[in-house]
Amino acid sequence: MKQLTCEMCGSTDLIKQDGVFVCQACGTKYSIEEAKKMMVEGTVEVAGTVKVDDSSKIENYYTMAENAYDASNQKEAENYCNKIIEIDPNNYRAWLLKGRAAGWQSTLANIRIEESVNCFNKAIDNAPEDKIEEVKKVASDEISKLSLALVTLCCDNYSKNGSINNAKAIKKNVQAVKLYGLLFLAKCGAKTTDINATMALKINQAVVAAYQNDIKKDYWGSTGHPSKVAWDRYTEQCWEAIELIDLAIGLSDDDGAEDKTRYENKIFILKELEASGSYHYSNGGWSKEYTYTGEGKQKIIDMIMECHNKIKGIDSTYVIPERPQQTSNGCYVATAVYGSYDCPQVWTLRRYRDYTLAETWYGRAFIRTYYAISPTLVMWFGESAWFKKLWKGKLDCLVAKLQSKGIESTPYEDRRW
Repeated sequence: MKQLTCEMCGSTDLIKQDGVFVCQACGTKYSIEEAKKMMVEGTVEVAGTVKVDDSSKIENYYTMAENAYDASNQKEAENYCNKIIEIDPNNYRAWLLKGRAAGWQSTLANIRIEESVNCFNKAIDNAPEDKIEEVKKVASDEISKLSLALVTLCCDNYSKNGSINNAKAIKKNVQAVKLYGLLFLAKCGAKTTDINATMALKINQAVVAAYQNDIKKDYWGSTGHPSKVAWDRYTEQCWEAIELIDLAIGLSDDDGAEDKTRYENKIFILKELEASGSYHYSNGGWSKEYTYTGEGKQKIIDMIMECHNKIKGIDSTYVIPERPQQTSNGCYVATAVYGSYDCPQVWTLRRYRDYTLAETWYGRAFIRTYYAISPTLVMWFGESAWFKKLWKGKLDCLVAKLQSKGIESTPYEDRRW
């Protein structure tokens, strides 16, 4: 006779309870007959074909796999499923549970949705006829949840940090979901409209949050005069954000109202991009160094007008604005002081000119007088440090006062007279 040893975990700590032997380590139960066979020493000759009944072992493994999965230990659940598949490669329940466990171990660095889909396909192929629809339902529900969870995780990261890598992670995960998840859902007869609409909604929300809370703030910094490095980073991040909006628009065909909002968001970013630039400090003042001009500027304007036309296609009452013209060199003194006609301070002053001063006769008289005198002043003294220093303090105070009253400092197109 040999010592009684558990076949599941190798423990020798087995105690007889209620007419069976119970392993104190893993809980596996053995009948008295099974225990006797396990304690027989020597070699037993058996004639004919022997079929080993592993059903109890498989059931024990499956119970432990379920317990591990319910305890959110997906890795252990997957390991037990693999043990079952080694014994019975056609066990559909093991394939189904493995697919669930593998999928929820996905990370942004290791997306396992393809592996999950492969497991679910194995489960469907090996399921009994009366279980196929049930397996399809469980698998499709799981893929829907997993797909949205992956995209949500990426969008949450991007919302907090609008980096290029985080933007690319969203595109990578959406591509994986479309390539494997949505195709599998179609195979199972499940609708993909809702999941597409939800992904599009989350992506658009993430772009808005990333731009307002990170990209724009990082660009303007603490000085309000971005460097060439900051501008290069800003433009790259803006183009990535625009690509994400396009991705959201393309995901769903039945959400015209949502697409209108997405086109409006795209216009907003394009306008800010078109007006952006880097600044250089010299001779006691800031001047714009690099910005979009010529073909680059016209390309952005073309994209803006295309968005307006798309909105018109969604909403027939929408009025397409006139194509933006190249900005003039109005606000001469402010432009000389701040280095650009398109910067937050000058945008505020231009709004004040168009919607406050221009509303009264004496305000219009001031505007005419200003434009009669300021070009000559700027031509003579605009590049001198003392001129910029003389006016900057006064203009800073005026701008701060106007902004405190609610006059915005966002990109602005001059009012037509």
